[in-house]
Amino acid sequence: MIEQRDAQLELIERLRRSRLNRRHLVQRAGVFGASATAAALALRVGGVAGQDGSPEAGGAPVKSITREEYKQQLFEAFPQPEDPTKGGTFIMGDSTDLSTVNVMLSGDSPTNQVLALVFEALVGSNVVDGSYVPGLADSWEISADGKTYTYFLNQTAKWHDGTPFTAADVILSFDAQSSPDTGSSYTTSFTDIVESYTAPDDFTVEVVMKDVFAPVVVFGNTYCPIVAKHIWENVPFADWAADPGSTGAEPARVIGTGPFKFQEWIQGERASFVRNDNYWDDVANIDEFVFQVWPDDATAIEALRAGDIDLVNNPPAADVESLVAEESLDVVIYDTFSFGFFGYNLDPEKTTVFQDVEVRQALIYAIDRQSIVDNIQLGLAEVAQGSQAKLSLAYAPDEIRTKYTFDVEKAQQLLDDAGWIPGSDGIREKAGQRLAFEAMHPTGNAATDQQVAYMQEAWATIGVEMTPNPVDFNSVLVPAITESFDYEMVLLGFSWDASADQSAMFSSSSYGGGFNFMKYSNPEVDRLNEEARRELDPEARRQLLIESANLVNDDAPVGIISFRQDRMAYNVRAVRYTPNAYGEFLWPIQYISIEE
Repeated sequence: MIEQRDAQLELIERLRRSRLNRRHLVQRAGVFGASATAAALALRVGGVAGQDGSPEAGGAPVKSITREEYKQQLFEAFPQPEDPTKGGTFIMGDSTDLSTVNVMLSGDSPTNQVLALVFEALVGSNVVDGSYVPGLADSWEISADGKTYTYFLNQTAKWHDGTPFTAADVILSFDAQSSPDTGSSYTTSFTDIVESYTAPDDFTVEVVMKDVFAPVVVFGNTYCPIVAKHIWENVPFADWAADPGSTGAEPARVIGTGPFKFQEWIQGERASFVRNDNYWDDVANIDEFVFQVWPDDATAIEALRAGDIDLVNNPPAADVESLVAEESLDVVIYDTFSFGFFGYNLDPEKTTVFQDVEVRQALIYAIDRQSIVDNIQLGLAEVAQGSQAKLSLAYAPDEIRTKYTFDVEKAQQLLDDAGWIPGSDGIREKAGQRLAFEAMHPTGNAATDQQVAYMQEAWATIGVEMTPNPVDFNSVLVPAITESFDYEMVLLGFSWDASADQSAMFSSSSYGGGFNFMKYSNPEVDRLNEEARRELDPEARRQLLIESANLVNDDAPVGIISFRQDRMAYNVRAVRYTPNAYGEFLWPIQYISIEE
């Protein structure tokens, strides 16, 4: 234990000094019990397939990996004891509450993560390498032309109230995801590619795509989780958000098929979930999982130190070293697909401040992002080079055209060239408009507050006036970017998936039904993303994604600060807690044991 902690402290110090490269992190991954590699464990094929499990043009139908094959991979990577300790409660603390208990309406973390314990999807994520594996579908087959997906459903799965799970539930879920009335953030991601879907029998679902779709991501838990037909079939889609099954007012309506059953949600305080003893797959070891809300990160950390909770997601970087030094605690650190950024409102009906690309670029050049990583994130992140994460198959820093180095002179020149001239008070003006705006950001995070304060100061040096606007995340910020679009700039975090497809944020069609709340539109980006979706050759697809990301980077609809390394601080009594970027931070809950 002492040797392990010394290794962790050494690694953390290297991170703080920003001298740890990716190769060293991979070599040290074992110290944290996290998988840091992206091995190409491809789907099993009937013919020849691409590395993402898509059929080669003219080849035979592709068959997915089986559940047995996946379990073999899983338990080889994360060995489980034959007789694990049973019982106990695992408590997670967070400063942000859940936004709903209806997984179809969830579009944020931690809501997505927590509800994944209750609700499931046809396809899951391989926590070993990020590939797609059986979920509620035992397996699936893709036709030779790459357009028809046939899902063979598990025939033993039941809803938490004992009702059998069937294809009718899948069809109802697809109907809900397809309707803009439902309020899902993934509706356009679904409807853009799905032509039709049918249920030939109670345990088979066929989905026909509008075209060949290379990355099989649309049926992941966020793109289309499965909800119970007998609970929701008589509720109009427009009424789902206010339904007691979404607010938690009627726990009997919060019904999933997952390893945990919903018990209660006291908004602003806690949500609790109990083990599903009749779960159709591996039954969890612990009795109960509790999600507890704290006023801020500091109080959550103190609760962790006191032993009142067991897990804090992404504790402040400044606390990591002292947490590792505690005998009862540990910290897992790993690379992720997650990033922090600021987004511009490009809708001229809302603001015209950001219409010039020179303004958008200048604001990025004027920020010392390495200083943010070093001094605020304390090295637990890496300055973004483009929009693709290090773990992404389309990560190509050497091929990026526009590199946003810290360059105040360049920022000032760009603003000069665009006609933004310093006024009498030092703030730049153009055609009678001052270069001034509000930056909306969520409250309760000290690091975010520090970053916003630094950005305000940095932009002031180039004649830009930014006024911080801290707001509640759920009640103010989320409606502002998903409903009214009433903001000027917003600071947020987001996370890609393993497909490297970024159309959910940067395709024109994702405005109003996805995460393109900036109202960014570039027809060439749209074309490249569509081609990438249809391209079955892995390298050709990679090049399309690289070029799409390059155009987005040039256009600068957002300013990406850094890709973070997630850190999970937890009580060591939770044995075998091993989160990573592919399974996220709650996937191990099903397998941990509480040992005092």
